[in-house]
Amino acid sequence: MLEERDIYELRREGDRAVYMDHEEKRSICIPDEYCAGMFQARKPPHLTDENRYFEAITHPLEGPTLRDIAMSKHASTAAIIISDATRNVPTAKVSEYLVDELVAGGVPEENITFFVALGVHRDATQEEMRDFIGDTLYNRGLHIENHDPYTEEKLVYLGRTSFGTPVKVNKKAQQCDVKVTVGKTELHEMAGFSGGRKSILPGVAAEETILINHRPEMIFADGTGAGNLDHNPIHLDMLETAKMFGVDFSVNFVVDQTGAPSEVFVGGLEGSHMAAVEYLRQFCNITVPKKIDLFVVTPGSPLNCDMYQGVKAIFALQHLLTPDSVVLFYGAFPEGMNSFDYVDPLRKFHTDYDAARKYTWDHYKIQMDHTLPTLDILQMGVKIVVCSDTVDKQDLLDLQMLPYENMDEALEDAIKLTGKDNPSVGFFPSSQSAVIRYGDGVE
Repeated sequence: MLEERDIYELRREGDRAVYMDHEEKRSICIPDEYCAGMFQARKPPHLTDENRYFEAITHPLEGPTLRDIAMSKHASTAAIIISDATRNVPTAKVSEYLVDELVAGGVPEENITFFVALGVHRDATQEEMRDFIGDTLYNRGLHIENHDPYTEEKLVYLGRTSFGTPVKVNKKAQQCDVKVTVGKTELHEMAGFSGGRKSILPGVAAEETILINHRPEMIFADGTGAGNLDHNPIHLDMLETAKMFGVDFSVNFVVDQTGAPSEVFVGGLEGSHMAAVEYLRQFCNITVPKKIDLFVVTPGSPLNCDMYQGVKAIFALQHLLTPDSVVLFYGAFPEGMNSFDYVDPLRKFHTDYDAARKYTWDHYKIQMDHTLPTLDILQMGVKIVVCSDTVDKQDLLDLQMLPYENMDEALEDAIKLTGKDNPSVGFFPSSQSAVIRYGDGVE
């Protein structure tokens, strides 16, 4: 695995600036006078002490140990709710310790089930499941299954939150005696931060529940946004849902851009999550000292799995973009666009953004959550150039984005689109990992 500092490089070679992305195997060369710099979230330290995972699980930050929870409940069944491949959580670091603690608390190993918290994402493959829990548990036959958000018989209704969200969740997981979540805490464009309560909503919630939590009124409410939990209705609705579900024990990783753990916070649902949030806050703010004309952006792993996930990297630039901004966006995106619903309103209405917005609100589906911020950016006048040989060109054209397969051609045309003889070019790899704003005095 590459060290995070080695994935992205920016160096000067004479009168040229060369940007290298070793993960994507991309390089971009521009005149040095154009280069405004590379802007990344500060790198958290790597967690190198392998004993830390055992210590964290057996000595939680607050509350009883998992073993004591199982014993006090006389538990005979347990659910361990884990993230899917789009989240790149190092679950295998703690999975054996969690199982050992549950067994020590009296839960038969055959009654422990790992649930992959898909939300409405695609099913995890068997190979991915092996990676999630590790070879040892997988080979021992520990049960692991994908959450199903669509089949009514597999869901249970628990009531409504104060936000009016009907709480339907995975019945088998909710009815287990002990319920554990494992996730990672990172910036989230709507919920403020991922982790903690998000393992339940959207993780093991019904499609209907996710849809109402992610509805436009919530997305555009005051308080919604990356890095904010105060009065954030999406976060608070998720938290209410998780409390109704009944989480007993929670594991929250903080990782670097490669997925390597930096720290792990374990204990009660809220306390462990907030500890992870406070730790992460040290690393996730970027101040840009000068106006950028051309933003070179990529999401990096794991969000480069598809375009629907990857566009979060563009949304992270919302405080910097102006009507004359140009974005050069690139990524592997092996699964292509991977969302019909994201593209559908723009496919129907093209550049009639008001009509596309009205259609989105009137016919809202879960993966239209990314349609709305995309519309905001397009309606502002921002031009988006996409370099990818895996995303369908017509899908990109329907999104009013300009498709390219060759980076040199994409860069040349992106520079022309700025309309500047000497444009300011900034490189923003994994921009979704930061809250990015201009410094004082930058207009």
